Amino acid sequence: MTCLECKMDLPDALRFRVLEVHTLHIRDFDGERVIQALGEFQEYDVCMACASEEVQTLLLPAKRIMMRCVPFALLVIVGIALSLLLTFRDIMPALRVIGPMAIVVGIIGITGKFREILSEREAVSKMSCDDAVRHCAWQLVLRNAPKKYGDNDITYIPVNDDTMRMSARELSENYGLIPAIANQVRLTLSQEVQYGNSISQKQE
Repeated sequence: MTCLECKMDLPDALRFRVLEVHTLHIRDFDGERVIQALGEFQEYDVCMACASEEVQTLLLPAKRIMMRCVPFALLVIVGIALSLLLTFRDIMPALRVIGPMAIVVGIIGITGKFREILSEREAVSKMSCDDAVRHCAWQLVLRNAPKKYGDNDITYIPVNDDTMRMSARELSENYGLIPAIANQVRLTLSQEVQYGNSISQKQE
């Protein structure tokens, strides 16, 4: 089992079976159209060490807050510098709003990232140890698995008990699927269950 995060072959990896959905965004004079198609089943592994490290990173998020907020902090600094510079220049008044706008965008970005990270921390802190490790392993799958197939965006639908129980409407709402594709995903997942059950019966 090769870990998707650290690329090492380790025997204690968590395996995730997923179904791909490919999405193509087409922009024309009528706006944006979305074309979706089912991809293939894939399997990805994440080792326990990487998953556990991700749990600790979420529970002690100071480093992550710093990393995610630095770009917005730099934007605030640039905005302050521009505000001071343009105040004493004989320029169009409209250009003087650039600095304040940069400051506002930077502050909004910092606030948004801060809340997002604290929300992740709160959610993980309420999970059991096993659930937290598996949740973080799944996040590492989403972070490291390919994002594109040609010009198409890839959405990964985990093959697990939760998705097996979802209706087509729930799949559409949770994974951004158009109705026709949501129905295909529902049918494909149900066939996957039947296939898995038939294998289990043969092994018994």
